[in-house]
Amino acid sequence: MKIVVTGGSGRLGQYTVRELLAHDHDVLSLDRVPSPQPLCPSWIADLTRAGDLYQALKGADGVIHLAAWQAPGLTPDTETFANNVSATYNVLKAATDLGVGRAVLASSVAAYGFSYAPRMPTPDYLPLDEEHRCRPQDPYGLSKIIGETLADSFTRLAPISIASLRLAGVNFDPTYQRYVERWSRPMERLGSFWCYVDARDAAVACRLAVEVPLTGHEVLNISAPTSLMREPTADLLKRLVPDLPRIKEGFSGNWSGMDPAKAARVLSFHTEHLMEHFVGPDGKPLQ
Repeated sequence: MKIVVTGGSGRLGQYTVRELLAHDHDVLSLDRVPSPQPLCPSWIADLTRAGDLYQALKGADGVIHLAAWQAPGLTPDTETFANNVSATYNVLKAATDLGVGRAVLASSVAAYGFSYAPRMPTPDYLPLDEEHRCRPQDPYGLSKIIGETLADSFTRLAPISIASLRLAGVNFDPTYQRYVERWSRPMERLGSFWCYVDARDAAVACRLAVEVPLTGHEVLNISAPTSLMREPTADLLKRLVPDLPRIKEGFSGNWSGMDPAKAARVLSFHTEHLMEHFVGPDGKPLQ
């Protein structure tokens, strides 16, 4: 397929472009900055200007929209929200107008409303699945929920399938040593309930989401099944979230705060790169 990747110069964008090329897709990368490694044809484009998108998406079979401010605090809150929402709207508007059949949106665990909350609410249950209510308080998480709402709207207007991938914290360190440093500080990632996904696996999820035939709009958690902590998750929650109403049945050990079962069912997505494959119980790298 001919696939356009927005944010193709970014870290996840580069992984995704490589993954698509390895599976014989034709790729066009769009970004506001040049690619650090020219893996495929690349255009400098401002996604808040719709004209660039109409030119880029002409004749495309799919679009993977990764471009965004990737957390609050990187720019003023109003810019984070306005940029992310307008870019997503413009991508979906151009795609539906031009008959692009498939779109993938990079949503986030932040959509649930715990990761960057000034006052973190208590989850209804854990691990989080796609049916858990979303209550974001920050501009980044809110922009992701608006993006998912836009996807619902556009699938009602045009024959396009859209996958919103709620990505766990994406790990770009193949040694996983930065996570080892956090084993003694579980409060630092409490809002995401210690979920993560390797960048290589996240790229595979993006590829599968644009390849697998879907109907309408699907929201999918993309996460490793295990957490980035060594301590059992239930023990951490008992200590740090004592008022948690319940833990879903069937989870033991250091399970992830996000439940990736739906992505496994819908996309046949399974993570290949887990922290325990690279780091031993003592925190030292494995050969």
